[in-house]
Amino acid sequence: MHKYLTYTKILLINDLRRHHRKNALIFVFFAFLYIITPLLLGILTPFFVKNLSIIYLSLFIFMFTVNIDKSLMRILFSSDKKQMAILKVHLDQYIFGKDMSKFFSTIVGVLFFILGSYLANLIINGYEGAFTIAALAATSFILGYLLRLHVLLLLSNPKFFSISSSIGYITTGLIALWVFTVFRFNLLTNSLSSYSIYFIITFTFISLLLLMNWKKNVRNVPIFNSQKKLKEKRKRTSREFNHILFYEITLLMRNPPIQWSVLLFILTLSGGLFGLILYGVNTNQLETLNIENDFLFIFSVIFPMIIISNAIQPYVSFDIDGPILPLKQNLPNLVKNKIKNKIILSIILHLFFCILYIIFSSFVLKLDQPFYVMITLINTCILVGICTVGSTVVFPYFNWEFVYQVPSSLSKLTLNICYGFILALSVISSYSTVYFILTNSVMAACSFIILFLMIKFWDRTINKNYKSFKTLFE
Repeated sequence: MHKYLTYTKILLINDLRRHHRKNALIFVFFAFLYIITPLLLGILTPFFVKNLSIIYLSLFIFMFTVNIDKSLMRILFSSDKKQMAILKVHLDQYIFGKDMSKFFSTIVGVLFFILGSYLANLIINGYEGAFTIAALAATSFILGYLLRLHVLLLLSNPKFFSISSSIGYITTGLIALWVFTVFRFNLLTNSLSSYSIYFIITFTFISLLLLMNWKKNVRNVPIFNSQKKLKEKRKRTSREFNHILFYEITLLMRNPPIQWSVLLFILTLSGGLFGLILYGVNTNQLETLNIENDFLFIFSVIFPMIIISNAIQPYVSFDIDGPILPLKQNLPNLVKNKIKNKIILSIILHLFFCILYIIFSSFVLKLDQPFYVMITLINTCILVGICTVGSTVVFPYFNWEFVYQVPSSLSKLTLNICYGFILALSVISSYSTVYFILTNSVMAACSFIILFLMIKFWDRTINKNYKSFKTLFE
């Protein structure tokens, strides 16, 4: 423990020396921002929040998520990493020190907030349940930070480097989900005193497991653990693929067309649009439009998926393989297998998000003809999945220099035009049984026709280099 504190002290002193001001001014600012303000907030909290236990339970999420992306960047790209390795600073000390140099002020603020709120709660409610609340605060605080260290250790592995840029979006989503849960179930007013003991026991047990794992597998491990990696590399064997689909998915995971952070942002936009529609339904703001439930259900599921389809399209694009397909187009069934697997992947992804939106919509909207609606939604997802790949087969661009340049602008435009017709057919199907039969028959027929044309005439477009609108007119 002495080495942990020594290394952390060195990092904190170095951060203070970077400020070209007197240390007294820095201390005054630090004391006001991270000691006095949290203490006052803690004192005021019991007067406004009856259920103080939910605030202490929230410390688990807070300690785990706040500024974890910044701490991760310090661990990955610190300028003194090699120097610390030469000085034989171990990996556990390095992660703890780097995180503490960024998270130290926040921890101080949290501790003074706990102190102020706990003392104020003693004055208001006396000693009844005081030990339970204190134990809940301590176990939640410790578990949150232990999980934080383990996540930092996991994400510092080069295998998870692609996730590091999007960890901020993930933690923000966790906080938003927790805040929604608290207000949705009125946890700030409902007492959790009867369940506090179960939280304390669970948090304590998980904390002990994390401590044992840290001591057994992380302590005294070098920062650059080359020997362990070399042994793992010798034991490693080549991955076998029994199906081309798994091979395609692995390639996409290793070299994604768009960054994970951008993908999560796009999915957030779709989810926000979906939530906005459900909010309008739940608050009865759409009743004046006299829209039937089946119509509104289909619209609420399919319309937000336009954004998702544009996010899925780069992953299943026909031209994502660059110059490979034009050069290898004479190999038997290579291009056809590529197209088939991209279509399968596209349909699976569209069905996944469709089912997810159906589940959430079912809590708000009650269907008059649920069987017809489900058939329409599934049929729509299959057609949209096929059109997502088909638009890139019609307008491919194989001479891209950077992977984010696919698909072409013409492919995106074609997909959005097709989406307009498909959305119209989907909502029209809810008018009556006759419209349901006609629209679903048209969509099924279009699916087979587009599949046939893609497999039959892909060689007509494989040598064409369609680019964006800008390059077409240059």
